[in-house]
Amino acid sequence: MKKFLRAAAALTAAAMLCGCTDIPAREEIVPTEETADAAQTVPDEYEEIPPQEYPEDREKVAIKLNAEGGVTDASIRTDGEYDGAGYIVLDEGMSLTHIADVPAAQHYSVALAVHSYGGAVISLNMHNERAGVYYIPASESAEYGFIAVDSLYMTNGPMIMTFTCESGSAAVDYILVENSSGVPRECYRTAESPVSPNSTVAAIGTMKYLADAYGEKIITGQNVTPATNAELDAIYEETGRYPAMRCGELALATLDGEDNAEKTAEELRLAKEWGKKGGLVSFTWHWYSPTGSRGVNAGAFDLAAALDGQDLTGTALMGAEELDTLLENGYISEQFRALITDIDKAAELLRALSDEDIPVIWQPLPDADAGTYWWGNDADSFKKLWQFMFTRLCTYHSLKNLIWVWNGSSSEYYPGDDLCDIVGQSFFENSSASFAGRFSALARVSDTETKALVITACDKLPDPDYMLRDNAMWLWFAIGSGDNIINSDGTLSERHTDWQSLHDAFNSEICVTLDELPDFSEYAFG
Repeated sequence: MKKFLRAAAALTAAAMLCGCTDIPAREEIVPTEETADAAQTVPDEYEEIPPQEYPEDREKVAIKLNAEGGVTDASIRTDGEYDGAGYIVLDEGMSLTHIADVPAAQHYSVALAVHSYGGAVISLNMHNERAGVYYIPASESAEYGFIAVDSLYMTNGPMIMTFTCESGSAAVDYILVENSSGVPRECYRTAESPVSPNSTVAAIGTMKYLADAYGEKIITGQNVTPATNAELDAIYEETGRYPAMRCGELALATLDGEDNAEKTAEELRLAKEWGKKGGLVSFTWHWYSPTGSRGVNAGAFDLAAALDGQDLTGTALMGAEELDTLLENGYISEQFRALITDIDKAAELLRALSDEDIPVIWQPLPDADAGTYWWGNDADSFKKLWQFMFTRLCTYHSLKNLIWVWNGSSSEYYPGDDLCDIVGQSFFENSSASFAGRFSALARVSDTETKALVITACDKLPDPDYMLRDNAMWLWFAIGSGDNIINSDGTLSERHTDWQSLHDAFNSEICVTLDELPDFSEYAFG
């Protein structure tokens, strides 16, 4: 049973956990006027809001609920082994609702005794919001195993829980609700120095600040539509504060065409401007395939074939002329050469920020383990590409301003502690929950070191008070760009996050906004 539980935590609660960040749309979003002076004083009417307090009774509780006793549209079975009067089979679209009479206000673990022959995904809703997801692995055995969502806060009294089968089919025997100790504080002990060799003083100061803030504060971030600050300006207009981090996108940088070149140049200019004003600068790279259709989907580029038989160590340090000579003589493939060309294009843009002494929180190749993108077709090829990119950027191009963020959840895709500084995850589940169970599972992706955990993209703003309550203090959050937060005219959209929630988060005592950031070069010596 313990082996099954570890697999659930490290694999099934990992490989499928992440959502998929939307690729920036190529259509225009109407930009607002030039971003106001980001260093200006926050208006007096925007006072900081103390976090809400939640009671924690810390009582020992164990509640067992047989699945067949709930309200369900699933069939009740009495064949085989089961507890109680039977078990139910949840097929896709079916749900089970149960009420637990909770005796104490505290954190709980909600576990399912479940098995699935073909694998299944079951969501848990509480308080009319998604609270967690169960990823049930396929198994030939009919034996029930336990898969839990941990660190769920419940007040005393009746708690309505709804379990919905999102995909696949699973047999559910019973539900076990037990008190939980939550996420341990030890997970916030993380390295203060970047993994990039010979980092700049500003990069060292930035990493030191991030390490010090982890577990104490939540940094506000925002993904932007390429070549605009529309999302940042909308947040300032509504909250009186700018996010601490501007999260840009380099997807268009490797594509041909005058329009893409102009947008990339403007994106770089805005990032420089943000960094010079003291803001944190981040770039994600959704990589349009180096050859062929120039797509991002799983079939757009055969990464394994491009890397097969190549001297990855040697070629990572070669100049353009050497690489072209190898290509002309058949020693490397056109696909592999095109891959290097794209990395070098990204390096040019990152160097422009390095020349201004602006650190970059670098988030390439996100959500590889989601099965969506060509760079994630298989774990081994992904890790080889990550290592190659790391060497190419840090050693050949001598970029010393990078802080590396790996975005994923499966330990099979984790590139290694020496190749990333921070672990991130993106999820689009329209929930303000802290996702403490996901936080706890992701904290174990490394076997040797603790890495700071971040929300790289989301649709709905996670509630900072919930993060503090559940001890799931993601180092930063960044809402997705475009219609995740703004309308086409650049005004705030409340499609996912209402005005009050946005205002309260950006004015919370536990959240860091642009006006509260230190001088990172000075912080390195603090």
